[in-house]
Amino acid sequence: MGSVPDGPVACLPVAIEIMTAYTDSATDPAFFWTTVQRVMADGADRANPTAAMAELVLGLATLCGITLDHLADRSGPGTGPRDLLAAIRNAYVTDPV
Repeated sequence: MGSVPDGPVACLPVAIEIMTAYTDSATDPAFFWTTVQRVMADGADRANPTAAMAELVLGLATLCGITLDHLADRSGPGTGPRDLLAAIRNAYVTDPV
């Protein structure tokens, strides 16, 4: 039996699957929810459901960090991930439209 993967190899695939469903659900919002429910059910069926949930949370956080880094790199000099987080907070939390 092979070793159990850890780190991004273990947690990113499910996170990418969920976020892909999110981006593909513009015309069918139920698609995203169905994907989330399936991923959660798959995790609950694993030998260690708590580890499955932790991997999902870690995967989503890792994917968020990777995405922020890429966006910051493309936003120009002097813009970092914290600047992007502040702009997101202002747009969606502090002063939502």
